[in-house]
Amino acid sequence: MISDGNGSYVESSSNEFPTEGYKFNTELSGCIDLNGNKIDSTLSYSDGMISLSSNKTSMCYVYFDVKSLATCEDTVGNCLLENPTSGLNTTMEGGLYRYQGTNDTVNNYICFGTSDKSTCTGNTDAYMYRIIGINSSGQLKLIKKEALNTAYYWHNSYSSDTTWPNSDLYKGLNGISGGQYSNLFIGNTTYVPSGWSDKIATVDWKYGDNTTSNTTAENLYSIENGWTTTTSAKIGLMYMHDYYYAYQSGGLNCSPDGDSATCQTAWIYLWNSGNDSGAPSEYYEWTMSRYGYYSGYYRACNVLSSGVVDYFALSSSLAVRPVYYLTSGVTYLSGTGTASDPIIIE
Repeated sequence: MISDGNGSYVESSSNEFPTEGYKFNTELSGCIDLNGNKIDSTLSYSDGMISLSSNKTSMCYVYFDVKSLATCEDTVGNCLLENPTSGLNTTMEGGLYRYQGTNDTVNNYICFGTSDKSTCTGNTDAYMYRIIGINSSGQLKLIKKEALNTAYYWHNSYSSDTTWPNSDLYKGLNGISGGQYSNLFIGNTTYVPSGWSDKIATVDWKYGDNTTSNTTAENLYSIENGWTTTTSAKIGLMYMHDYYYAYQSGGLNCSPDGDSATCQTAWIYLWNSGNDSGAPSEYYEWTMSRYGYYSGYYRACNVLSSGVVDYFALSSSLAVRPVYYLTSGVTYLSGTGTASDPIIIE
């Protein structure tokens, strides 16, 4: 019996079981004995073949559903790559299969910290995120939909040669003692309830200096991916190339002389109604790309409310959105990725 995709089934005239585009329905499939009584049996399906384990003479019926995100029982990365939601580019760019497009065309909303949809949609500041992309290991890279509720500096001193793993912001986001902040994210049960930290992967974050004069996503990725210094941690920020790539394949020019109006329409831009309409425009937003030393200050790159990137002194107070990777084994439960029907994970 083959699903017609509309909730009904039709008897197949094929002499072969389907191998692509369909999923074996374990609940509806089963076996009966010669008198029509249901019997205990084990049916399994693999590579177009049905296996039966039973100690009685039986007749069996098998059902197949149209394969879709709604019927996917796999890791969330595999489910999305096999059944892409709107905006997912299934050609890898900058090390990720990326969500690209405007805020009204990209279905990449996902909940973290709760598996209850109404809890998530009713408290988006605590639980709602957006998917930047999926790496080759099936791990999702997420960014918090809304900024943390207070502005934070990258580091308390603008005159010291401070790298990302030595910064106050890095330590605060990762729950590491010794900085000016404590438990901004990891260790803060508002954002990471008990047990959920285990779903965040510890990865090697590359860090170094960049410049806002680069005009292409490819150039930015080449520089940032080429950094040879790394720190192993759960939480980071977006790289500048993540921001550039978020609008379209090939990215945008969001440098100070770039297309600021179009950059504002990208889904990742903080100050649109889909992310954080209440984010104060004077704060701007940090990236983890340091700018280096300029005119008496050590600086880091950031995104302005105008849509372009710039650089501020490390001790400036700007908006912060944590970024992290889910572990590759996190299971998909439901959701189409819209703001009202976000992806729900186990």
